[in-house]
Amino acid sequence: MIARILKDLGRINGVNGSLVVGKDGLIIETEVPSDVDAELIAAMSSAVFGTSERSVNEMKHEPLQQVMIEGKRGKTLLIDASEGILVLIADTDVNLGLIRIEMKRSAERIQDLLS
Repeated sequence: MIARILKDLGRINGVNGSLVVGKDGLIIETEVPSDVDAELIAAMSSAVFGTSERSVNEMKHEPLQQVMIEGKRGKTLLIDASEGILVLIADTDVNLGLIRIEMKRSAERIQDLLS
C-alpha cells in the first residue's frame, strides 16, 4: 500500500522520486530512479530530519512540520509520517503548493499504515 502512495506521488509533474524511511534511516519503501542511491538518501534524510526536529524544539517552534532542502538542480522535501519520514525528490520548478498538499495527505495515509 505504501508503494502505491509513492507511485501516485511520482505522477505529479516535477517529482523525480520518493521514499519512506524509518527514523533510524532504514528504507521502508522506495520509488526512485536506478541512478539514485536510495540507502544514502534514506540515511541522510533521517539525519537531517532528526537535527531539524531538535532545532525546532530548541527554538520553541515545535512540532516540526516539514523540511525543504533546495539546491541549484532540485529540491528535497521531508515530512513526518509518525514512525517514518516521507521524502520527496523534485525538480527546482515543481509546484510547491501542490506538493505540500499531496505530501501531507500521503503522510497521513502512511501514518495509518505504519501504526
